[in-house]
This record gives sequence, C-alpha cells and structure tokens, in this order.
Amino acid sequence: MEKFKVNDRVRRLPHDVTLKVDPNDHSADDLSKAAVTTTSTRGCIGTVKTVREETTLSSRDTKEKTLMVHVLWDNGTLSFLGPEGLEVVQ
Repeated sequence: MEKFKVNDRVRRLPHDVTLKVDPNDHSADDLSKAAVTTTSTRGCIGTVKTVREETTLSSRDTKEKTLMVHVLWDNGTLSFLGPEGLEVVQ
C-alpha cells in the first residue's frame, strides 16, 4: 500500500538550509562572511494532487524511491517531491 493518497494533507519534513556568503561581496563586514545554517522547524502544509511512478530509475532502485508526489501547497505553489521529504498531517 502506498504511503500517500490523493487529497491527503501533508507537511514537508524539517530540513537544514545553509547559506554561504559570496567571497567577492566586499560590501559585507567580516562578521557577516560566515555561512549561516537555518533549520526549519515547521514545514509547509499542502494537499497531494497526484502520486506517480518515475520510469527513469534503474531496476535496482526500490519502488519507494521511484515515487513522486505532486503537492499543491497552501500558498498556491505546486511541487514534485519524493516521499522521504513528506509526512501525512493528521
């Protein structure tokens, strides 16, 4: 049985984002030249529109790795994500 179904409410799992400063930017002072890592604690929420299977992966990949979930986020954007980046909202 698939983990996600059409019309399921889902949330993006928390993840880290690291922003690196451009070394050629001379307008920034020395304190702002360090990389900044931000951890999202609450992911975006949306609705599953479709679940499809990718056919371009090799036969040794598992079926879970070949699934793509099409999500309509509450802010109106659409995304295709793998199931490992989402969780069902109860």
